[in-house]
Amino acid sequence: MNTQSKTAIICLLILFINSASAQKNTFDHLKLAANLENMSQKLEKSLAVSHNQLPVLDVVKDFGAINNGLTITTKQLQNAIDSCSKIGPARVFFPEGVYLTGTLVLKSGVHIELDKRAKILGSADPKDYLVIMPAYKNNTDRQVDKSLFYAENVDGISFTGKGIIDFQGTNPIYWPTGNNDPRRPFGIRIVSSKNIYVSGLMLMNSAQWLQHYLDCENVMVENITVFNHAHQNNDGIDIDGCRNVYVRNSRIDSDDDAICLKSNGLSACENILIENCTASSHCNALKLGTESTGGYKNIIYRNCKVVQSGTGRHFVNGTETTRTAITLIITDGGVMENIWFDSIESTDCVTPIFVTLGNRNRKHTDSAPKPGIGTINNILISNVTATGAGPISSSVTGLDNEHRISNITLKNIHIELAYPGNAKDRNTDMFKLLKERKPGYPSPDTFGNLSTYGLYLRYIDNLQLYNIQFKLKCTDPRDEMIMEDCDKIVKQIMNKK
Repeated sequence: MNTQSKTAIICLLILFINSASAQKNTFDHLKLAANLENMSQKLEKSLAVSHNQLPVLDVVKDFGAINNGLTITTKQLQNAIDSCSKIGPARVFFPEGVYLTGTLVLKSGVHIELDKRAKILGSADPKDYLVIMPAYKNNTDRQVDKSLFYAENVDGISFTGKGIIDFQGTNPIYWPTGNNDPRRPFGIRIVSSKNIYVSGLMLMNSAQWLQHYLDCENVMVENITVFNHAHQNNDGIDIDGCRNVYVRNSRIDSDDDAICLKSNGLSACENILIENCTASSHCNALKLGTESTGGYKNIIYRNCKVVQSGTGRHFVNGTETTRTAITLIITDGGVMENIWFDSIESTDCVTPIFVTLGNRNRKHTDSAPKPGIGTINNILISNVTATGAGPISSSVTGLDNEHRISNITLKNIHIELAYPGNAKDRNTDMFKLLKERKPGYPSPDTFGNLSTYGLYLRYIDNLQLYNIQFKLKCTDPRDEMIMEDCDKIVKQIMNKK
């Protein structure tokens, strides 16, 4: 065989290997969407159903609950819940009035229903809260041991109606407490449970996270309004290590992360669809991370808007507007794969897109082994429009050349920048910056102003960029976009306007 023939064969082998590799790495986002739509339809049919045929237990008429908003009525409400579980499934109905209560422990078959003129108030007296540690061990055990509503290992519960739950986290009793302080209770905490439905209510003013679904499966949340600006750690909704979750048609306005997926324990966040929601946050509006022990798989956020908080520029933590619109973080080990953000609009957001692989490597419990470096693979971010951005640019960064993000596509990304960086930012040593900052808490604030105003990309394999457009409403001396240590790049970019 001559040299020319050998060369031809080698070239064909290389093409075959590259083609096979490309097929192996293909992310079928349309199949993912079809699977999650099928999942959401099943949840809708099984959970978003009328409970009118179920027995009704009236907390006032049947259990003597006090509804003047001044007298603690925990005992009467818990009696109603316990009785409901014995005959359940059944409804626990809150008629018109105001109900002051401490911890209520939910049980299987209990469906909480609030009249549109009913309001539940969380007590501000610590003695009214039960200290409960779940069997499922996870990192949040360090920051919480109390909540107003608690459920563990239950099947079939719901919160519905048109009423209000005010957790009263604004009470001065909580003022001396700091970040992640367990003296502040969560609002709703449901652990290792299944078939959970939440709809119609207004939820507000939690002392910490407002609603925490931990290691649960078959969860549907829709048509709720959240306003959570009472204190630090005021997340809007946290879906933590859960499977089969559908969130839609809700308005979440929170001081800390708005719609946030976490993995604080060994369970992964898996099979999750979030759509048609409006999120406001002084931190991160639509987020996966920071905690990542169990990882994230098969997740879609779509048709969501990120808008300025109703609080304006008054905030407890974060930034005056919004820190990030889209955030994906793996920093405590774990695998993130098959993630699609589509049709996301944001206004007045400092950093529209932030994707990072870090090495904080925090253990989820004291006795757990220290996690290794995680992975990020198969990410599609498409049809994103952002206005009022800057000065901290969007970025996608792996950890280093040995720990890279793979198979990421950015498509139809239009970002308008209104706030400029400085001339000195052009000379930022990004290698040094990433090496120093990656072991810490990852956020755009941690990184600071980058060497670009539009997009910074580093340590990525199989990077595809289509129709990326930046529009400057200010004068910025930095480069529009920089790619460093990126391989297998497909690039089709429009010029800036």
